[in-house]
Amino acid sequence: MTIRAACATISSAKSHRINIDFDEVTQHMPRIILVSGKGGTGKTTVASATGLATAKQGYRTLVISFDIAHSLSDVFDLERGLFDQNQGLPLRVTENLDLQEVDVQEDVERHWGDVYRYLATIFTSTGLSSVAAEELAIIPGMEDVVTLLYLNQYMVENTYDVLIVDCAPTGESLRFVSMPTTLEWYMRKIFGIERNVMRAARPIAKMLTDVPLPDESYFAAIQRLFKRIEGIENILLDPETTTIRLVTNPEKMVVRETQRAYMYFGLYGMNTDQIIINRVFPEQAGVFSRLAARQTAYTAEIAEYFQPVPVTQLPLFEDEIIGMARLQEVGHALYGDEDPSQCYISSPSYTFKKDGQDYLLEVVMP
Repeated sequence: MTIRAACATISSAKSHRINIDFDEVTQHMPRIILVSGKGGTGKTTVASATGLATAKQGYRTLVISFDIAHSLSDVFDLERGLFDQNQGLPLRVTENLDLQEVDVQEDVERHWGDVYRYLATIFTSTGLSSVAAEELAIIPGMEDVVTLLYLNQYMVENTYDVLIVDCAPTGESLRFVSMPTTLEWYMRKIFGIERNVMRAARPIAKMLTDVPLPDESYFAAIQRLFKRIEGIENILLDPETTTIRLVTNPEKMVVRETQRAYMYFGLYGMNTDQIIINRVFPEQAGVFSRLAARQTAYTAEIAEYFQPVPVTQLPLFEDEIIGMARLQEVGHALYGDEDPSQCYISSPSYTFKKDGQDYLLEVVMP
């Protein structure tokens, strides 16, 4: 049995967890789990704990973060900073588990050097210092592109069995999943026109302006980059390969954003297979009893709203979650002895389709 086949056997009408015998797994497609949610809900902790749990199951696991507020090295309490000292490359932290914090400056220079240098030259020509120009040359969205490049590379090369993406807050996560569609549209509609126009106009334009113009190496670099992420969109939209796990807190503002994120990911056709409620107070909360009562109400609302997606609660731990031992506690609280890489839901709970001029909403009913 493969992970893909196992995912396909799980009924989307079931909200409880289903144990799968993964001892039979001999060969499988790599699995991608995107951990997303509002900033500050505990995404990095959940992603890291999930990574440790899958590594313990024997899967070659990578936890990769493209959030500019890099925290992986902090939550694992590493002596060396991933971002500062590892140049955006994976680092082995324990058996079967690697960590990677995307260093967009390093990766753009490695994979997109001609484009990066051209943009830096453009900004320098406006009078900016070279340091400021190099920083501004990292345009918004490059972190997403670099992460997609790595994911596609690891999937094609079968480097890992499980890829866990510690996503940036909700808005950035949505841009991340929409980036392949945006790039494909640009390459099909705009890229060829820009390239041909520049070929014809470059000799004349050079005589009329001092502004640096992109040469053929610039366009060749963009084309090479697109080739390296081509096909990642199909991987992200495959519900048996990629799923979303949304981390939330039992608070009104956080719950509302989680609902919106769930809807937006559904609009993109992506499958959310678990909701994780983090920092839940115990019933006997003493001076925090009123807060615990409100949390109980929001927890019930979450379970009802996201049906049939399974909802898991994480208690508010007494100590901060730092280091592998504490992360293993979180992983055990999340998954017990189950396999964290399984799909709890085999397909999106609802889908949007267009039929002529009409839009259809298809909902899975319990």
